[in-house]
Amino acid sequence: MTDKPTAKQQVQAMLDRGWLWRDAYTDVLVHPQDYTLFATYDRASDTLTFSPALIEALALVIPTPAGRNPRYWRDEQKAKPKTVKR
Repeated sequence: MTDKPTAKQQVQAMLDRGWLWRDAYTDVLVHPQDYTLFATYDRASDTLTFSPALIEALALVIPTPAGRNPRYWRDEQKAKPKTVKR
């Protein structure tokens, strides 16, 4: 079982995926296309605090099992036989 990443590791992962520092003086990461999606990094306690818009966006994410492609759920729905109502 893998350990949860630390906030510092999560910040690095976000930067690797294109997130940006808001400016040189704050520890706020912003999404490159939507600045309402941001996370504030507290270096002292190694924690992240997410904006309400980011929390709402994350609630819409459907986790995909490891080793499955993003089309997994759509393919699962196709695989179920359709029942005929009489």
